[in-house]
Amino acid sequence: MILVTTPNGKVGSAVVKQLVAQGAPLRVGAHTVAKAQAAFPGVDVARFDFADEDSVQAALAGVDTLYLASPGDMLAEPIKRVVDLARSHGVERIVRLSALGVEQGESPLREVERHIEGSGLVWTLLRPNFFMQNYSTINAASIRDEGAIYEPAEDAKTSFVDARDIAAVAVKALTEDGHAGKAYAITGGRVYDRQEVAAAISEVIGKEVRYVPTTDEQLRAAMVGAAPHFIDLMSTLYQGVRAGWTATVTDTVERVTGRAPYTIEQFARDYSAVWLGATNT
Repeated sequence: MILVTTPNGKVGSAVVKQLVAQGAPLRVGAHTVAKAQAAFPGVDVARFDFADEDSVQAALAGVDTLYLASPGDMLAEPIKRVVDLARSHGVERIVRLSALGVEQGESPLREVERHIEGSGLVWTLLRPNFFMQNYSTINAASIRDEGAIYEPAEDAKTSFVDARDIAAVAVKALTEDGHAGKAYAITGGRVYDRQEVAAAISEVIGKEVRYVPTTDEQLRAAMVGAAPHFIDLMSTLYQGVRAGWTATVTDTVERVTGRAPYTIEQFARDYSAVWLGATNT
């Protein structure tokens, strides 16, 4: 049985849907059980709270494969503890959602990766670039209401990847052999600057969307109230964007799944309803 954690996340929800479509034996481990039950009718949903070991152990019962994702602002220790509990409960394979370039420095994400690498489990690490779906979630309100994308990215380019493509790679690693010990850098098929992202969204919603570069100070001010380590993480990620680190293109999606990754244009067409709110009617 496969246990999927953080199923209401951008990638996790796509992982669940793709596993359901395949008929894979599946359990969803959710912090908010009712939300997961509504999102995935008919799927076995168990309470899973990183801060509650009893819930984690109950969710792991009978599980041999674990898709491990966690909230972006979570420190390493609770996640490492889940890895240890998974091993003690007989889990054999773990697929961990991480981030592109995490191996180049020290962070909670890399700390968790190292713990998994030394766990004795069969493991696969997923290191995706910035999600296209950030524009249909985090940036959705400013696009819909102001016709603007605000990011501290300057004119840098990024090989944005669709969460559905990340999920497709994850599902292969969860259900097939040949992915053990692999750390997959997952990107889209080409790079885009933010002006091109804005243009693609503009085209499908029939309204001008512009990219407005912001500063690191503005990013930090906008995140006031978030955990300090999470603010530092986001600041560091955007430093990498401005330095050109997210302009890497890999063939991982096509090599693992056998098809080309989604483009920004396709993403924009598929998610156009998100930006067509009442203010646009």
